[in-house]
Amino acid sequence: MATVTVPRADLTTDEVVKVLHDGLGPDYNVLPGMAMRRLPFLAPRVGQPNKIVVGTGDNRVVKAQVTITPSDGQTQLRISPGGFTTTFVLNTFGIVRKVRAVLADSPSLSAR
Repeated sequence: MATVTVPRADLTTDEVVKVLHDGLGPDYNVLPGMAMRRLPFLAPRVGQPNKIVVGTGDNRVVKAQVTITPSDGQTQLRISPGGFTTTFVLNTFGIVRKVRAVLADSPSLSAR
């Protein structure tokens, strides 16, 4: 799991969604309030407001989940890969890296 720390405790899901939309472009789906399922043949399900599924296509194979957790004056953005065995490894080195880079490089989040 990759993590990005944002030095603000008031970070909103909408702010993270905007950064992901802008940074990843139109080929990626950014689904706030959704949670991923590990198995590749299952579509995302309704989740908590602090979860965001990012994927391509039908979000079943190439997918990651961002979980927003505020604590001690900062916010942790945890990025978890979806999938099982092979797809888990591919997502770890593919979409998770890309999502982490977009969040870490965003001037509007001032991530570190």
